[in-house]
Amino acid sequence: MLENGIAWISSVTIIPMFVMALLGFLLGWLFFRGKKTVGDLSVEGEGALRAEADGLRARVQELEGRVSTRDSEVSDLKGKLAAAAAGAAAATAGAAAMSANAAPAASADDGGASDDENYALEWRNRYLAARVKYLEGRLADAPKAKTATPKKAVAKKAAPKKVAAKKAAPKKVPAKAKAPKVLYTDGPTDGTPDDLKLIKGIGPKFEKDLNGKGIYYFRQIGAWKAADVKMVEGVIDSIPGRIARDEWVKQAKGFAKKGTKPAAATTGKKKPGPKPGMKRSALTADGKPRKKPGPKAGAAKKAKPSEADVKMQKYLDNVRKYDPKANKAVVEGIVKYCGVALRTRDGSLVACSDEAELRRVANGFVTKKLGKTSGQLDLVKEICQDMKAERFKNRVTFYYLGAKKTRKLGQFK
Repeated sequence: MLENGIAWISSVTIIPMFVMALLGFLLGWLFFRGKKTVGDLSVEGEGALRAEADGLRARVQELEGRVSTRDSEVSDLKGKLAAAAAGAAAATAGAAAMSANAAPAASADDGGASDDENYALEWRNRYLAARVKYLEGRLADAPKAKTATPKKAVAKKAAPKKVAAKKAAPKKVPAKAKAPKVLYTDGPTDGTPDDLKLIKGIGPKFEKDLNGKGIYYFRQIGAWKAADVKMVEGVIDSIPGRIARDEWVKQAKGFAKKGTKPAAATTGKKKPGPKPGMKRSALTADGKPRKKPGPKAGAAKKAKPSEADVKMQKYLDNVRKYDPKANKAVVEGIVKYCGVALRTRDGSLVACSDEAELRRVANGFVTKKLGKTSGQLDLVKEICQDMKAERFKNRVTFYYLGAKKTRKLGQFK
């Protein structure tokens, strides 16, 4: 009985173990049949790794070749840039020499002129060339008037010159030379300079810069092309794109077309008074006693302006440096908005050199009062650029320019 139990237990445990071992052998034979192993890797795995390594080596060689090609291209470009720089320097020296021969005084004053100044000198040379053509035309027309009443012999000798003058100076040349459309002049040669501050965006500082570059008249600005605008923005202290944004050329054309008259020309003539040394008679023309003239009806004595009125007038005068047509009610509204800040000297001024001050103005006045949600700091810096000519920038004028640029002046009426 005991032996049968032991035999049954051994058959139950040994047979399953044998079956499992046989099954493991079969599975191993199925997975690893036909594969050879060398060390820890199979032959197929080692071949795949070698193929991948060969591919990477080829890729590295290709990249190294590209790098060497790029290096050679970069060296060639550097050589071309050096040659171009040398050619530009030679061209600049030649332009400076030409301007020195055409206008010695100008070259003496602008010895260290930049490329933009050389460009300006070229325009001045064009103006001088136009003047020369104009004078040649005048000289060609002069013999016509002088040879009207001389002797016959002189007239016969002078006759061939008239024919030569007609060939050398056609009618079209003098007509163009009388009013040459050039951008730069040697000074206000065509009479009193125009008030360029009438153009929106041009203040006293810009007007001074433009006069220094030979620009005095509306017709000069009205003749600008896109290249001229770009050049002018490079030679004056201006923000790029401002000339086009403020429409300087369009405004100048309008002023040049309608013309501007001085204030004295618009006033009426005064009635002539009595001649020096003469006194009015005590009697009128009817023989009645002459009465002394009294005050006009409704006329009242002018009251002395108060201190507040004087201050308000100063604010208004300062604002009208930049906008001659500034509304007094708007300026009064801005003064009221500033309030107690204007009582102290520091509060009445805006310090453009202080970054914290600019941010306060941008976050306070521009954002909260004017309602601008983007580009606030850029607007503040643009106003600083407009008022660059003034050392002490008045806060009322500063806020007025900000409201005008954002078209919010109506808020202060």
